[in-house]
Amino acid sequence: MQTIFLSYYHRLMLWTLTGSHSVERLADAAVLLRVIEKVRLTDEESITTEFRANGSQIAWKLPEAGYGDKLVEFENEEARALAGVIEGARGVRVSDAEWLMKTLEKLQQPAAKPVETAVAAGGRNHDADDVR
Repeated sequence: MQTIFLSYYHRLMLWTLTGSHSVERLADAAVLLRVIEKVRLTDEESITTEFRANGSQIAWKLPEAGYGDKLVEFENEEARALAGVIEGARGVRVSDAEWLMKTLEKLQQPAAKPVETAVAAGGRNHDADDVR
């Protein structure tokens, strides 16, 4: 599993990039539909930001800095699929290249292995306090 911080803008761009991506098999589309579900704007976010899409034009107004930013967790299969979408993207704007490359790098990192921790007497997990 990969956890990645995505801004409103990054979520919006990954949503449109993934949604316009073509796949050869329906099974591949199913994985990407899960990715879209995780990155797409909620109805509330769309309303609050006055998000509008008109053909290839999109517009929005953030009510405050950081609005719509979130940590998104991708299963390994989803991370691989999204990495494939980013790698295969055509017509990438140079202004988007830096964050796309950083996102791709994070998606391609080995998934963190689950850490098993012992619960100390009293039910408090001391190891969990050290996780950041």
